[in-house]
Amino acid sequence: MSETIRHDLPLLAAGQAQKEITHNEALLAIDRLLQLSVVSRVVNVPPGAPVPGEIHIVAVGATGAWAGRTGQLAMHDGFGWTFVQPIRGCLAWIADEQVFAIFHDGWSTHGWPVASLRVRGRQVLAAAPVAVAAPAGGTTIDTESRSVLSQVIVALRDQGIIL
Repeated sequence: MSETIRHDLPLLAAGQAQKEITHNEALLAIDRLLQLSVVSRVVNVPPGAPVPGEIHIVAVGATGAWAGRTGQLAMHDGFGWTFVQPIRGCLAWIADEQVFAIFHDGWSTHGWPVASLRVRGRQVLAAAPVAVAAPAGGTTIDTESRSVLSQVIVALRDQGIIL
């Protein structure tokens, strides 16, 4: 085996000359993937004056040096573009959208693959949403209370906590 299984990082070989080249290549590959932050995922033309270290997710319809690289990570190393095929579960910060995207047969910001969340050690959002009826009925109507309660219900629905 000459590279790692998951990220194709180059491995040193016994008795290999110029090990620093292989080692540096592995460090550069790690640098592309560690704490992944990309400029954009909607650009399909390589920027004219990219900053070394700049990373993009190649958009559909890419041309030039990015042609045929849709969905891949394109990093400029100061000399040219290096491409990485992301693996399932790869997480990236998309700077121009200010969101995280996850790779699962394509990049998506819709839904996180989690069963629940923990906040300060307390499990939250673990149960399926439940239906809650809007306030109605009664003999005395307090419009201010109903208004606030309705806003709370809307907020809980918007968060997917209730139906």
